[in-house]
Amino acid sequence: MNRTIAAWFRLFRPLNAVIAGLGVWLGWISMGAVRPHAILAVWGCVSMALLTFAGNADNDLCDLKTDRVNRPGRPLAAGLLKSSQVRIVAFLLYTLAVVAAWCASPWHGALALFMAVLLLVYNRKLKGLPLIGNLTVALLCALAIYFPEFPSAIRFTLPAFVFAFLATFAREVVKDIEDVEGDRAAKLRTLPLVFGISATRKLVFTLVVLLLAMLPMPLIYFGYDWHYAILSLVLAGPFLIVLLVELAKSGANYGKCQRYLKWIMLGGMIALWVGVMGK
Repeated sequence: MNRTIAAWFRLFRPLNAVIAGLGVWLGWISMGAVRPHAILAVWGCVSMALLTFAGNADNDLCDLKTDRVNRPGRPLAAGLLKSSQVRIVAFLLYTLAVVAAWCASPWHGALALFMAVLLLVYNRKLKGLPLIGNLTVALLCALAIYFPEFPSAIRFTLPAFVFAFLATFAREVVKDIEDVEGDRAAKLRTLPLVFGISATRKLVFTLVVLLLAMLPMPLIYFGYDWHYAILSLVLAGPFLIVLLVELAKSGANYGKCQRYLKWIMLGGMIALWVGVMGK
């Protein structure tokens, strides 16, 4: 029983759900005096966490063939869970995610439905396309931050939206490099398979430089509190620099790069959170 629970835990990848939930709260806090009632952020957090769980489970279902090459230790690839069970749970989680968002408002329910459909299409059609798949996941991650401001024009959530979009985009491209063998066997057309690993690595390097250059922007142009400057330098800056050093190597460790980007996103969001509260 404990082994099965651990397998479900690994399938859902809860850290991703935590980041999605934090994204909603960050978006809500970023709205300052015009922020809606906190219950909207609560439902948004629940919805985005459920959507993340559903997307991860559905992704592993669709990637079962490539995971047997790239990540044989994943629960489905290792035979620890049954595909039929995961399929039912993923569908239920997609549904609950939309219902939770609908409790915030019909507009937000429609947004969650759009995101769920986009995730379903990504897992089945877009994942193997160069750039389009990567940009889709980046958009989905950034939309969690925009959730509290939706359907208004993006304004208050813009700094965090852009940061999350770029960091996720870079991480998704790195994952494509890491998964190149399995993706080749599955005949996917990811960036490294179409343009080569060297060119793809240069794209990631450029995105990381852009993220590093953007760190002062919330302080200079959006009036964030000075605590943001300190926290961004402590929580995100060192990881960005170490990541650039790693990417400069021809034999970069892309698994390590992917983990760096996850912590950069988490650290950057914490810095933005603290900075916007002090405005």
